[in-house]
Amino acid sequence: MCTVLLRLRPGAAWPLLVAAVRDEFLERAWDPPAAHWPDHPSIVGGRDRTAGGTWLAVDPTGPAMAAVLNGVRLPVVEGRPSRGALPLAALEGTLPSSFQGYDGFHLVRGTPSTVEVWSWDGIAVEHAVLAAGDHIIVNQGVDAVSDPLVPHFAPLLSALPDPALGPAQDTSVAWGPWVSLLRGDDLPVEDPRALIIRLEHEGHVYGSGSLALVALSPDGVRYDFSPTPQDPHWSRILPASASR
Repeated sequence: MCTVLLRLRPGAAWPLLVAAVRDEFLERAWDPPAAHWPDHPSIVGGRDRTAGGTWLAVDPTGPAMAAVLNGVRLPVVEGRPSRGALPLAALEGTLPSSFQGYDGFHLVRGTPSTVEVWSWDGIAVEHAVLAAGDHIIVNQGVDAVSDPLVPHFAPLLSALPDPALGPAQDTSVAWGPWVSLLRGDDLPVEDPRALIIRLEHEGHVYGSGSLALVALSPDGVRYDFSPTPQDPHWSRILPASASR
Protein backbone atom coordinates (compact mmCIF):
# COMPACT_ATOMS: atom_id res chain seq x y z
CA MET A 1 0.00 0.00 0.00
CA CYS A 2 0.92 3.68 -0.16
CA THR A 3 -0.37 6.49 2.04
CA VAL A 4 -0.98 10.20 1.53
CA LEU A 5 -1.85 12.29 4.57
CA LEU A 6 -2.86 15.85 3.75
CA ARG A 7 -4.25 19.07 5.16
CA LEU A 8 -6.10 21.57 2.98
CA ARG A 9 -6.74 24.96 4.57
CA PRO A 10 -7.30 27.65 1.93
CA GLY A 11 -6.22 30.99 3.34
CA ALA A 12 -3.50 29.53 5.58
CA ALA A 13 0.13 30.53 5.10
CA TRP A 14 0.69 27.12 3.48
CA PRO A 15 -2.78 26.04 2.32
CA LEU A 16 -1.78 22.50 1.28
CA LEU A 17 0.41 20.23 3.41
CA VAL A 18 1.16 16.67 2.28
CA ALA A 19 2.98 13.79 4.01
CA ALA A 20 3.39 10.72 1.82
CA VAL A 21 4.81 7.20 2.06
CA ARG A 22 5.64 5.16 -1.02
CA ASP A 23 5.39 1.37 -0.72
CA GLU A 24 6.78 -0.90 -3.44
CA PHE A 25 8.80 -4.05 -3.98
CA LEU A 26 12.15 -2.85 -2.70
CA GLU A 27 14.14 -4.46 -5.51
CA ARG A 28 12.40 -2.23 -8.07
CA ALA A 29 14.92 0.41 -9.10
CA TRP A 30 14.16 4.12 -8.94
CA ASP A 31 15.85 7.51 -9.05
CA PRO A 32 15.48 10.20 -6.36
CA PRO A 33 13.49 13.38 -7.07
CA ALA A 34 14.80 15.59 -9.86
CA ALA A 35 13.65 17.07 -13.17
CA HIS A 36 13.79 13.70 -14.96
CA TRP A 37 11.38 14.34 -17.85
CA PRO A 38 12.50 16.54 -20.79
CA ASP A 39 8.91 16.69 -22.02
CA HIS A 40 7.88 18.05 -18.59
CA PRO A 41 10.82 20.32 -17.68
CA SER A 42 9.16 22.06 -14.73
CA ILE A 43 8.15 18.83 -12.95
CA VAL A 44 10.30 17.40 -10.16
CA GLY A 45 9.76 13.93 -8.69
CA GLY A 46 11.13 10.46 -8.12
CA ARG A 47 11.38 8.30 -11.25
CA ASP A 48 10.60 4.61 -11.54
CA ARG A 49 13.33 3.15 -13.74
CA THR A 50 11.16 0.27 -14.93
CA ALA A 51 8.37 2.30 -16.53
CA GLY A 52 9.78 5.83 -16.43
CA GLY A 53 6.93 7.41 -14.49
CA THR A 54 6.56 8.62 -10.93
CA TRP A 55 4.60 8.01 -7.74
CA LEU A 56 4.72 11.65 -6.59
CA ALA A 57 5.79 14.82 -8.34
CA VAL A 58 5.70 18.57 -7.82
CA ASP A 59 5.39 21.41 -10.33
CA PRO A 60 6.63 24.59 -8.61
CA THR A 61 5.37 26.73 -11.49
CA GLY A 62 1.77 25.74 -10.73
CA PRO A 63 2.21 25.36 -7.95
CA ALA A 64 0.78 21.83 -7.81
CA MET A 65 1.55 18.28 -6.72
CA ALA A 66 0.27 14.91 -7.85
CA ALA A 67 0.57 11.36 -6.54
CA VAL A 68 -0.81 7.97 -7.49
CA LEU A 69 -1.71 5.08 -5.19
CA ASN A 70 -2.52 1.55 -6.28
CA GLY A 71 -6.19 0.62 -6.18
CA VAL A 72 -8.11 -2.49 -7.16
CA ARG A 73 -5.80 -5.12 -8.68
CA LEU A 74 -7.17 -6.25 -12.03
CA PRO A 75 -6.31 -9.34 -14.12
CA VAL A 76 -2.91 -9.00 -15.77
CA VAL A 77 -3.14 -7.73 -19.34
CA GLU A 78 -0.15 -7.53 -21.66
CA GLY A 79 0.68 -3.98 -22.66
CA ARG A 80 -1.18 -2.33 -19.78
CA PRO A 81 -0.13 1.36 -19.47
CA SER A 82 1.85 2.38 -16.42
CA ARG A 83 0.03 4.29 -13.70
CA GLY A 84 3.26 6.20 -13.12
CA ALA A 85 2.48 8.39 -16.14
CA LEU A 86 -0.70 9.68 -14.50
CA PRO A 87 0.82 12.17 -12.01
CA LEU A 88 2.74 13.78 -14.89
CA ALA A 89 -0.43 13.99 -16.96
CA ALA A 90 -2.39 15.41 -14.04
CA LEU A 91 0.17 18.17 -13.54
CA GLU A 92 0.20 18.97 -17.25
CA GLY A 93 -3.60 18.87 -17.58
CA THR A 94 -3.44 16.03 -20.10
CA LEU A 95 -5.24 13.17 -18.36
CA PRO A 96 -6.69 10.64 -20.82
CA SER A 97 -10.41 10.83 -21.52
CA SER A 98 -10.70 7.15 -20.55
CA PHE A 99 -8.77 5.00 -18.09
CA GLN A 100 -9.64 1.73 -19.82
CA GLY A 101 -6.64 -0.59 -19.72
CA TYR A 102 -5.17 0.85 -16.52
CA ASP A 103 -4.93 -1.15 -13.33
CA GLY A 104 -6.90 0.32 -10.41
CA PHE A 105 -5.63 3.53 -8.83
CA HIS A 106 -6.33 6.63 -6.79
CA LEU A 107 -4.81 9.72 -8.41
CA VAL A 108 -4.38 12.84 -6.27
CA ARG A 109 -3.79 16.35 -7.62
CA GLY A 110 -3.41 19.23 -5.19
CA THR A 111 -2.97 22.99 -5.44
CA PRO A 112 -3.10 25.68 -2.76
CA SER A 113 -6.87 25.92 -3.29
CA THR A 114 -8.10 22.47 -4.34
CA VAL A 115 -7.42 18.75 -3.94
CA GLU A 116 -8.97 16.38 -6.47
CA VAL A 117 -8.96 12.58 -6.44
CA TRP A 118 -9.73 10.28 -9.37
CA SER A 119 -10.46 6.66 -8.35
CA TRP A 120 -10.56 3.95 -11.03
CA ASP A 121 -11.64 0.36 -10.36
CA GLY A 122 -11.46 -1.00 -13.91
CA ILE A 123 -15.14 -0.26 -14.57
CA ALA A 124 -15.87 3.31 -13.61
CA VAL A 125 -13.99 6.40 -12.47
CA GLU A 126 -15.08 8.52 -9.53
CA HIS A 127 -13.89 12.11 -9.32
CA ALA A 128 -13.99 13.88 -5.95
CA VAL A 129 -13.06 17.37 -4.82
CA LEU A 130 -12.04 17.10 -1.18
CA ALA A 131 -13.47 19.37 1.48
CA ALA A 132 -11.10 21.58 3.42
CA GLY A 133 -9.56 19.80 6.39
CA ASP A 134 -7.46 16.70 7.04
CA HIS A 135 -7.65 13.57 4.88
CA ILE A 136 -5.85 10.24 4.62
CA ILE A 137 -5.74 8.44 1.28
CA VAL A 138 -4.84 4.75 1.19
CA ASN A 139 -5.22 1.97 -1.35
CA GLN A 140 -8.85 1.54 -0.34
CA GLY A 141 -9.61 5.21 -1.07
CA VAL A 142 -10.11 8.53 0.68
CA ASP A 143 -10.60 8.38 4.47
CA ALA A 144 -11.37 4.65 4.20
CA VAL A 145 -11.95 3.63 7.82
CA SER A 146 -11.99 -0.02 6.74
CA ASP A 147 -8.19 0.29 6.64
CA PRO A 148 -6.97 0.17 10.28
CA LEU A 149 -4.30 2.75 9.45
CA VAL A 150 -6.88 5.48 8.91
CA PRO A 151 -8.64 5.53 12.32
CA HIS A 152 -5.26 5.21 14.04
CA PHE A 153 -3.52 8.08 12.24
CA ALA A 154 -6.47 10.45 11.72
CA PRO A 155 -6.35 11.86 15.28
CA LEU A 156 -2.54 12.07 15.14
CA LEU A 157 -2.79 14.10 11.95
CA SER A 158 -5.49 16.40 13.29
CA ALA A 159 -3.39 17.12 16.41
CA LEU A 160 -0.45 18.43 14.38
CA PRO A 161 0.12 22.19 14.26
CA ASP A 162 0.78 23.80 10.91
CA PRO A 163 4.58 24.00 10.41
CA ALA A 164 6.28 27.39 10.09
CA LEU A 165 8.26 26.22 7.02
CA GLY A 166 11.12 28.63 6.55
CA PRO A 167 12.28 27.84 2.99
CA ALA A 168 15.96 27.46 3.93
CA GLN A 169 15.49 25.53 7.18
CA ASP A 170 16.52 21.91 7.59
CA THR A 171 13.64 19.46 7.35
CA SER A 172 13.40 18.68 11.06
CA VAL A 173 13.26 22.39 11.93
CA ALA A 174 10.89 23.37 9.14
CA TRP A 175 8.38 20.53 9.54
CA GLY A 176 8.72 19.76 13.25
CA PRO A 177 6.16 17.16 14.38
CA TRP A 178 5.21 16.30 10.79
CA VAL A 179 8.59 14.56 10.56
CA SER A 180 7.74 12.63 13.72
CA LEU A 181 4.38 11.59 12.24
CA LEU A 182 6.17 9.92 9.33
CA ARG A 183 8.14 7.78 11.76
CA GLY A 184 4.91 5.81 12.05
CA ASP A 185 4.03 6.19 15.75
CA ASP A 186 6.50 3.38 16.58
CA LEU A 187 4.14 0.71 15.25
CA PRO A 188 5.81 -2.58 14.18
CA VAL A 189 6.14 -2.93 10.42
CA GLU A 190 3.81 -5.96 10.43
CA ASP A 191 1.05 -4.18 12.40
CA PRO A 192 -2.11 -3.77 10.24
CA ARG A 193 -2.19 -0.09 11.32
CA ALA A 194 1.42 0.52 10.32
CA LEU A 195 2.39 3.50 8.19
CA ILE A 196 5.91 2.14 7.61
CA ILE A 197 5.75 -1.47 6.44
CA ARG A 198 8.05 -4.33 5.41
CA LEU A 199 6.58 -7.65 4.29
CA GLU A 200 7.95 -10.71 2.52
CA HIS A 201 5.98 -12.06 -0.43
CA GLU A 202 7.08 -15.08 -2.47
CA GLY A 203 10.75 -14.39 -1.84
CA HIS A 204 10.47 -10.66 -2.46
CA VAL A 205 10.38 -7.80 0.05
CA TYR A 206 7.55 -5.32 -0.23
CA GLY A 207 7.87 -2.28 1.96
CA SER A 208 8.07 1.44 2.47
CA GLY A 209 10.74 2.81 0.16
CA SER A 210 10.61 6.58 0.58
CA LEU A 211 8.96 9.50 2.37
CA ALA A 212 7.94 12.92 1.09
CA LEU A 213 6.76 16.16 2.66
CA VAL A 214 5.24 18.76 0.33
CA ALA A 215 3.82 22.19 1.10
CA LEU A 216 2.19 24.51 -1.43
CA SER A 217 1.29 28.16 -1.19
CA PRO A 218 0.48 30.70 -3.91
CA ASP A 219 3.96 32.12 -3.36
CA GLY A 220 6.14 29.04 -3.01
CA VAL A 221 6.78 25.33 -2.68
CA ARG A 222 8.57 23.23 -0.07
CA TYR A 223 9.45 19.61 -0.98
CA ASP A 224 11.50 17.34 1.30
CA PHE A 225 12.44 13.72 0.68
CA SER A 226 13.89 10.73 2.52
CA PRO A 227 14.86 7.45 0.82
CA THR A 228 15.16 5.65 4.19
CA PRO A 229 11.75 5.45 5.93
CA GLN A 230 12.83 3.24 8.82
CA ASP A 231 15.75 5.58 9.62
CA PRO A 232 14.87 8.84 7.87
CA HIS A 233 17.62 10.98 6.40
CA TRP A 234 16.00 14.03 4.85
CA SER A 235 17.05 16.36 2.06
CA ARG A 236 15.39 19.51 0.77
CA ILE A 237 14.41 19.15 -2.89
CA LEU A 238 12.51 22.44 -3.37
CA PRO A 239 13.45 25.20 -2.96
CA ALA A 240 16.75 23.80 -4.24
CA SER A 241 19.53 24.04 -1.66
CA ALA A 242 22.80 25.76 -2.48
CA SER A 243 24.56 22.38 -2.58
CA ARG A 244 22.32 21.02 -5.32
